[in-house]
Amino acid sequence: MEDVKLLGPVYETSIEIDKSYDFHHTAMTYSFGWMYDGIVHRIELCRGSIAVVSEKEGTLHLQVYSERGNNCWEESIRGVEKRLGARERLEAYWEKARQDPLVGGVAETMPGLRLRTTSIWLAFLIAVCQQNASFRQGWGMLYRLHRLASRRLSARGMGVYLETPQPSSLSLDLLRRAGLGYRARTVMEAIRHRVHELSCREVDRAREVRGVGNYTLSLIKLLACRDYSALPLDRWLKRLASEAYNVPESAVDTELHRRFGNYVGLAALHTTIAFDAEPISRALRRLREGRNKPGLVEPSPISLWRHTPP
Repeated sequence: MEDVKLLGPVYETSIEIDKSYDFHHTAMTYSFGWMYDGIVHRIELCRGSIAVVSEKEGTLHLQVYSERGNNCWEESIRGVEKRLGARERLEAYWEKARQDPLVGGVAETMPGLRLRTTSIWLAFLIAVCQQNASFRQGWGMLYRLHRLASRRLSARGMGVYLETPQPSSLSLDLLRRAGLGYRARTVMEAIRHRVHELSCREVDRAREVRGVGNYTLSLIKLLACRDYSALPLDRWLKRLASEAYNVPESAVDTELHRRFGNYVGLAALHTTIAFDAEPISRALRRLREGRNKPGLVEPSPISLWRHTPP
């Protein structure tokens, strides 16, 4: 792991947020310990540039740290408000979500939660690691991958951030040491297809990669492009939704679209949060008991940061 000292803060700015927005709920969800520490949220703006975000009295304060001679943040900083969903209005979605057996608990306890978008490349790595894997398995793979292949960025006042592993730093052997198994070949194939260079307009091209199916592509679209109409439907969600809505698994896709329309992907993500991404047997038990509120077990999507130090 290479240690890189950053300069900064080289730039500071503020963002006014919508009154319905909850900074900490947004920052903590599906974050590693170097992304969120209970106080500040660190965002990777581009290679070698990090924004440290804090909140006070309805305003987000951002400080940018960067490698010497690296000004890529000047373009990236313009998209931070959208990446954080700071002004996003979701009243139409929450109206659908309230009282729903899958996501009603999130609507009740975390209505200020917004999706933080990632780069296409990080979204791809997340999606591949989640293929046929539990929450602990998938995020464990991703954590080990960062520990093995990330540059360790740091600066006084910023803390430590493990940069998203660059394609050039990855090999089949390293990916297998991180525990990716058969997924390692999918990642190497994605590098060959230059998935890391795709934009959201071009993201459908990721489907050309062997090992990338509808689930993986939909999760990339959801996490990187804020495409809420993209439904990452896996066996876990099929089983849970089938019981929640009393429909056969073959009808789950149709039923989810009927209930949530173009917010169907967001509902899928919130379902994993509501049930702490527990294994299906435990999630089904919680569904039957009406315990669809997040934070009942550790680690979970909202407490991952506590268990993954940099």
